[in-house]
Amino acid sequence: MATKTEILDAALVALRQGELLTLDAVARHAGLTKPGVVHHFATKEVLTIAVVERLMDRWELDLTSRVDEGGDSRARLRAYIDFAFTAEMDLSDLALLADARLRGKLNELWVERLTPWFGESITADRVALASIRAARLLADGAWFDRALGTVNFTEPERAAILAVAQHLISSKA
Repeated sequence: MATKTEILDAALVALRQGELLTLDAVARHAGLTKPGVVHHFATKEVLTIAVVERLMDRWELDLTSRVDEGGDSRARLRAYIDFAFTAEMDLSDLALLADARLRGKLNELWVERLTPWFGESITADRVALASIRAARLLADGAWFDRALGTVNFTEPERAAILAVAQHLISSKA
Protein backbone atom coordinates (compact mmCIF):
# COMPACT_ATOMS: atom_id res chain seq x y z
CA MET A 1 0.00 0.00 0.00
CA ALA A 2 1.27 3.45 -0.89
CA THR A 3 2.11 5.95 1.84
CA LYS A 4 0.61 9.44 2.02
CA THR A 5 3.89 10.87 0.71
CA GLU A 6 3.89 8.48 -2.26
CA ILE A 7 0.30 9.41 -3.05
CA LEU A 8 1.13 13.12 -2.91
CA ASP A 9 4.12 12.55 -5.17
CA ALA A 10 1.83 10.68 -7.58
CA ALA A 11 -0.52 13.68 -7.55
CA LEU A 12 2.38 15.95 -8.50
CA VAL A 13 3.26 13.59 -11.36
CA ALA A 14 -0.33 13.82 -12.62
CA LEU A 15 -0.15 17.62 -12.50
CA ARG A 16 3.25 17.63 -14.26
CA GLN A 17 1.67 15.67 -17.07
CA GLY A 18 -1.08 18.26 -17.44
CA GLU A 19 -3.81 16.15 -15.88
CA LEU A 20 -6.52 17.51 -13.62
CA LEU A 21 -6.04 16.76 -9.96
CA THR A 22 -8.70 14.09 -9.46
CA LEU A 23 -8.87 11.14 -7.11
CA ASP A 24 -8.97 8.83 -10.14
CA ALA A 25 -5.84 10.38 -11.73
CA VAL A 26 -3.95 10.23 -8.44
CA ALA A 27 -5.01 6.61 -7.86
CA ARG A 28 -3.81 5.66 -11.36
CA HIS A 29 -0.40 7.30 -10.84
CA ALA A 30 -0.05 5.83 -7.34
CA GLY A 31 -0.98 2.34 -8.52
CA LEU A 32 -3.99 2.31 -6.21
CA THR A 33 -7.72 2.15 -6.49
CA LYS A 34 -9.72 5.28 -5.83
CA PRO A 35 -10.79 3.87 -2.42
CA GLY A 36 -7.09 3.35 -1.68
CA VAL A 37 -6.50 7.09 -2.14
CA VAL A 38 -9.67 7.96 -0.18
CA HIS A 39 -8.35 5.83 2.69
CA HIS A 40 -5.60 8.46 3.15
CA PHE A 41 -7.39 11.55 1.78
CA ALA A 42 -11.14 11.44 2.47
CA THR A 43 -12.06 14.08 -0.12
CA LYS A 44 -10.59 15.82 -3.12
CA GLU A 45 -10.40 18.99 -1.02
CA VAL A 46 -8.26 17.26 1.61
CA LEU A 47 -6.06 15.82 -1.14
CA THR A 48 -5.68 19.17 -2.92
CA ILE A 49 -4.69 21.00 0.25
CA ALA A 50 -2.20 18.24 1.12
CA VAL A 51 -0.70 18.44 -2.39
CA VAL A 52 -0.26 22.20 -2.09
CA GLU A 53 1.30 21.80 1.36
CA ARG A 54 3.72 19.16 -0.04
CA LEU A 55 4.64 21.52 -2.85
CA MET A 56 5.18 24.41 -0.44
CA ASP A 57 7.33 22.18 1.77
CA ARG A 58 9.54 21.57 -1.27
CA TRP A 59 9.65 25.29 -2.08
CA GLU A 60 10.53 26.22 1.50
CA LEU A 61 13.37 23.69 1.58
CA ASP A 62 14.77 25.20 -1.61
CA LEU A 63 14.25 28.77 -0.38
CA THR A 64 15.86 28.03 2.98
CA SER A 65 18.89 26.53 1.23
CA ARG A 66 19.40 29.87 -0.52
CA VAL A 67 19.64 31.93 2.70
CA ASP A 68 22.31 31.86 5.38
CA GLU A 69 20.97 30.94 8.81
CA GLY A 70 19.54 34.04 10.42
CA GLY A 71 19.04 35.76 7.06
CA ASP A 72 16.98 38.93 7.29
CA SER A 73 13.91 39.90 5.26
CA ARG A 74 16.02 41.29 2.42
CA ALA A 75 18.01 38.02 2.20
CA ARG A 76 14.77 36.01 2.16
CA LEU A 77 13.35 38.19 -0.62
CA ARG A 78 16.58 37.78 -2.60
CA ALA A 79 16.22 34.01 -2.15
CA TYR A 80 12.62 34.12 -3.39
CA ILE A 81 13.60 36.14 -6.46
CA ASP A 82 16.50 33.79 -7.21
CA PHE A 83 14.22 30.77 -6.70
CA ALA A 84 11.58 32.16 -9.08
CA PHE A 85 14.15 32.71 -11.82
CA THR A 86 16.34 29.63 -11.38
CA ALA A 87 14.53 26.74 -9.64
CA GLU A 88 13.18 23.84 -11.67
CA MET A 89 9.55 24.62 -12.48
CA ASP A 90 6.77 22.65 -14.10
CA LEU A 91 2.97 22.46 -14.18
CA SER A 92 2.87 20.90 -10.70
CA ASP A 93 4.09 24.23 -9.33
CA LEU A 94 0.66 25.60 -10.25
CA ALA A 95 -1.17 23.23 -7.88
CA LEU A 96 -2.43 26.34 -6.07
CA LEU A 97 -4.74 26.81 -9.04
CA ALA A 98 -5.92 23.18 -9.13
CA ASP A 99 -9.39 23.86 -7.75
CA ALA A 100 -11.12 27.23 -8.08
CA ARG A 101 -13.57 26.28 -5.32
CA LEU A 102 -10.66 26.17 -2.87
CA ARG A 103 -9.23 29.54 -3.92
CA GLY A 104 -9.78 31.09 -0.48
CA LYS A 105 -8.17 28.24 1.48
CA LEU A 106 -5.28 27.88 -0.97
CA ASN A 107 -4.72 31.65 -0.96
CA GLU A 108 -4.58 31.63 2.84
CA LEU A 109 -2.04 28.82 2.70
CA TRP A 110 0.06 30.74 0.15
CA VAL A 111 -0.01 33.89 2.29
CA GLU A 112 0.78 32.03 5.51
CA ARG A 113 3.69 30.04 4.10
CA LEU A 114 5.28 32.47 1.66
CA THR A 115 4.73 35.97 3.08
CA PRO A 116 7.95 35.70 5.13
CA TRP A 117 9.81 35.49 1.80
CA PHE A 118 8.23 38.59 0.18
CA GLY A 119 10.15 41.35 1.99
CA GLU A 120 7.13 43.31 3.13
CA SER A 121 8.79 44.14 6.48
CA ILE A 122 11.98 45.60 5.00
CA THR A 123 10.83 49.21 5.01
CA ALA A 124 7.87 51.52 5.54
CA ASP A 125 9.22 54.06 3.02
CA ARG A 126 6.65 54.15 0.19
CA VAL A 127 9.16 54.48 -2.65
CA ALA A 128 11.44 51.75 -1.33
CA LEU A 129 8.44 49.52 -0.64
CA ALA A 130 7.26 50.06 -4.24
CA SER A 131 10.66 48.83 -5.47
CA ILE A 132 10.48 45.80 -3.18
CA ARG A 133 6.99 44.96 -4.40
CA ALA A 134 8.02 45.47 -8.03
CA ALA A 135 10.87 42.99 -7.54
CA ARG A 136 8.49 40.52 -5.95
CA LEU A 137 6.03 40.93 -8.86
CA LEU A 138 8.83 40.28 -11.35
CA ALA A 139 9.63 37.09 -9.45
CA ASP A 140 5.96 36.06 -9.27
CA GLY A 141 5.65 36.55 -13.03
CA ALA A 142 8.81 34.55 -13.69
CA TRP A 143 7.57 31.77 -11.40
CA PHE A 144 4.17 31.61 -13.10
CA ASP A 145 5.46 31.83 -16.68
CA ARG A 146 8.25 29.31 -16.05
CA ALA A 147 5.80 26.85 -14.44
CA LEU A 148 3.51 27.19 -17.45
CA GLY A 149 6.45 26.85 -19.81
CA THR A 150 5.41 30.00 -21.67
CA VAL A 151 8.73 31.80 -21.44
CA ASN A 152 12.08 30.60 -22.67
CA PHE A 153 14.82 32.97 -21.62
CA THR A 154 18.30 32.60 -22.90
CA GLU A 155 20.72 32.44 -19.99
CA PRO A 156 21.91 36.04 -20.60
CA GLU A 157 18.29 37.28 -20.72
CA ARG A 158 17.40 35.44 -17.51
CA ALA A 159 20.50 36.75 -15.76
CA ALA A 160 19.77 40.32 -16.89
CA ILE A 161 16.15 40.25 -15.69
CA LEU A 162 17.20 38.62 -12.42
CA ALA A 163 19.78 41.39 -11.96
CA VAL A 164 17.09 44.04 -12.50
CA ALA A 165 14.86 42.40 -9.89
CA GLN A 166 17.74 42.12 -7.40
CA HIS A 167 18.75 45.73 -8.07
CA LEU A 168 15.26 46.88 -7.11
CA ILE A 169 15.83 45.65 -3.56
CA SER A 170 19.47 46.64 -3.24
CA SER A 171 18.94 49.99 -1.48
CA LYS A 172 19.13 49.89 2.30
CA ALA A 173 15.98 51.99 2.81
